Amino acid sequence: MEELLNMVISYVESATQDEYDEIAQTIRNDLVFRKYEKDIEKYIRYIPNTSEKCRACKGSYPAQAVLISLNTGESYSLDLFERGIDPEDYQGNTLLTFGYDEISQTSIHISKSPGENKGLAEIERGNGIVSIHRMKKLFCDDCIKAMLDTVENQIIGEVVICDTKTNTFYPLEDESKAQIEDYALETEYKDGNYEIAVKSVNETE
Repeated sequence: MEELLNMVISYVESATQDEYDEIAQTIRNDLVFRKYEKDIEKYIRYIPNTSEKCRACKGSYPAQAVLISLNTGESYSLDLFERGIDPEDYQGNTLLTFGYDEISQTSIHISKSPGENKGLAEIERGNGIVSIHRMKKLFCDDCIKAMLDTVENQIIGEVVICDTKTNTFYPLEDESKAQIEDYALETEYKDGNYEIAVKSVNETE
């Protein structure tokens, strides 16, 4: 792998502008990953970043904790309560959110019962493909590096959890726990898919 990367890098560094553009286009079309390793950064840096506005650090989120799809840039709130709305107004309501990523064929289903202080995000995984080409159109290079660094030498997930206040990213990992401001998250891996249980640390059931 290292020898191949060195060959590609050496050729790119000595290429003319036309040759470079052709190489970059080929890499952009073909570069999809299932596992992230540090050597891959040598590939990534040759793909121009064309994002006009980063969907992560430049996004305006009405939520504290969100799921972000790496292939689509779409975000899905994990918060049980919207800011500015009294929790008592949610009594008896069930809120549903759905999402789909055509590249990885991943489905996202989020159900929330704020009155019972519980929520569940179900991520049904498909082929596991993550496209760096797409990420370069959606996110800035700093956020891409931060997202991928969370899963170094591991399988890349199609979505990450984001703390919108600190712009910190968390991978989906079995039996992992995180607290993002007012919310406690617990992730579990079941039958090839992930479930994230959500509850507010400020509310009692």
